[in-house]
Amino acid sequence: MRKEISKLSVQKWILIVSILVFSIKMAAYFYTMSIGILSDALESTINVFTGFMTYFSLRYSFKPKDIDHPYGHGKIELITASIEGLLIAIAGFYIIYEAIVRFYQPSEIQNLSSDLVLIAFCGLINYILAVYSIKTGEKFKSMALVAGGQHLKTDTYTSGGLILGLSLVLITGITWIDSLVAIVFGLIIWKGAYDILRHTTMGLMDKVDVQKLDDLVKELAGHKKNEWIYVHKLTLLHFGNNIHLDLHLTLPYYFTLQESLQEVKEIKKIIIQHIDNEQTDISIQTEPCHQDMCRFCSVDCPVRMFAYEKELPWETDLLTSPNIFKQSGVNV
Repeated sequence: MRKEISKLSVQKWILIVSILVFSIKMAAYFYTMSIGILSDALESTINVFTGFMTYFSLRYSFKPKDIDHPYGHGKIELITASIEGLLIAIAGFYIIYEAIVRFYQPSEIQNLSSDLVLIAFCGLINYILAVYSIKTGEKFKSMALVAGGQHLKTDTYTSGGLILGLSLVLITGITWIDSLVAIVFGLIIWKGAYDILRHTTMGLMDKVDVQKLDDLVKELAGHKKNEWIYVHKLTLLHFGNNIHLDLHLTLPYYFTLQESLQEVKEIKKIIIQHIDNEQTDISIQTEPCHQDMCRFCSVDCPVRMFAYEKELPWETDLLTSPNIFKQSGVNV
């Protein structure tokens, strides 16, 4: 619970500061009537929306597992992020639309030099928040906080581009540069929306993180015992902060329940140390070996039916596949 409170506390401060930054930028827009500043302010509305949504999604994701949600409530973060991605895309469209209109109906930009200082100040605040959010997210294994921090960093970079563009307007007096900068921002925002929606869609579709799965397989292979004859149907899924891992472990058929339980405890310990996440749910199903496996089993077995020939390679393709040793036509 202490970790959950810390995450919510960080997100609450990010939300409060995001509202303050948005207010400053909107005040700067009404003071200067710069479409570039308006585009930057609208980008900050996304920060406010995402701040609210991330805060409430984090609270919901911390709810304990129940009958209806046996893997927890972590996927609410992906649903929230998908909505945020759509909002970002809409904001990007509006910014580009306004910029095109200003090409044909330009308005005078006033008090520009003083408000560049305000935008720079807001950019600095966003960068500090971004670093704080990312570091806290990495510390507490919260992808929501890490993603929020990355988004704030993007906002910082766009603010830097805005300062550059408006400085050129101030130097050259060419007002359409302001619209050009706004269009560039709109395209950047669309790219951010695409990245968010692509990531959340993969998460909702339970797409596997191949690199993490490969790393886990290497860790298991490095600690493999002779008694662990075969592993298959290895599954690694993320549900927000929660991780669900499932695998089938083949052991010598004459092992007692107590001996099988001890082997399960050992392999669970290896997995937990590797993943290093308190919210990891591990399900291991043990299965008895049969004579078709003798050629690939190096256990000093008194009831061996065939001589040992070679060991099966513990590689991702094999461990994640269905059982290649079929009994009675049943694929287990």
